[in-house]
Amino acid sequence: MRVCREVSRWITENVQQPVENWINREERRCREQSCNWWCLCCNKWFCWIVVVAVLVVTWIIVAITKLITEVVCTIVGLILDLVGFVINLILSIPIIGGIIRTIINWVTEIIWRIVGLPDFLASLVGIRLPKKMYVKLIILNNNGTPHTDEASAIRGIRTAQNIFRTQCNVNLIYTGVCIPQLNTPESANNIDCGAGGFFSDWWIGGSYYELVSADCAFEDGLKRVVGYGSEIIAFVVQNITPRTTVGCSFAATHNYIVVEPSLTGIQSIAHEIGHSCLLPHIDGDRNNLMFPTISIDGTTGDLINFNMSNLQIATLRSSRHCVYI
Repeated sequence: MRVCREVSRWITENVQQPVENWINREERRCREQSCNWWCLCCNKWFCWIVVVAVLVVTWIIVAITKLITEVVCTIVGLILDLVGFVINLILSIPIIGGIIRTIINWVTEIIWRIVGLPDFLASLVGIRLPKKMYVKLIILNNNGTPHTDEASAIRGIRTAQNIFRTQCNVNLIYTGVCIPQLNTPESANNIDCGAGGFFSDWWIGGSYYELVSADCAFEDGLKRVVGYGSEIIAFVVQNITPRTTVGCSFAATHNYIVVEPSLTGIQSIAHEIGHSCLLPHIDGDRNNLMFPTISIDGTTGDLINFNMSNLQIATLRSSRHCVYI
């Protein structure tokens, strides 16, 4: 389970590494310390005894803590992941599952928006402590042939990471790519980014997305149900309509976005994640991330419109996808 790895990493970064740094400094001090010959270098003995004692105690505490954390967290996490997997299978049932998904996503969005209101206000006035979001890449296929590869699609992820880190103090954590072996149905490969697309999610296309998500994003299954910290899944599809559209998101309705495999489509990932966090289009500023048209530098292929206003930053940071832990 992802949280188990994060707890273990926190122990390493905040307990083990600082103590190891202290021990390294003390070791140097012990070696460089002058010997008091009148007591047979007792001062150096004492110095080394302290260092060794701290090393042994720290090793024991860290080892036991990590062991308990790994065992308990892994067992509990696996049970919760299995519960989430079963729930997601139920939610993949056409029509009824789609309707329930829509209700769950909007209810959890509203609940976590209310909980996150203090953070929204703090972010609005410039108090922005580090937060994080998760994103997974799923590349669909046409008769078994993937629409693109990770090396090409990762560019959009990196663009989004840079924007949200510099603009919002949000670490967008990439959880990897998944290329399903199951052939992608027509309704999941060709998306209508209009009212028809909203309701088509209740049918075969949406069911396919839910099934693939349950498999590819197994560790995130329960989070997609409760909402808090659920990762955003970026599906690379064959085509999106209207013709001028290269990416699509139905705001909090779904836990996923869709983009086309073209460079412009891939570079729209940050824009579509913004929609997932309830950011609407901004028509007046061509340099804004949420300007309706995705602008790409013709030479470098970099995204041009990436600026965000204070209100946009606060809205994104108070999303159910954006969390502290």
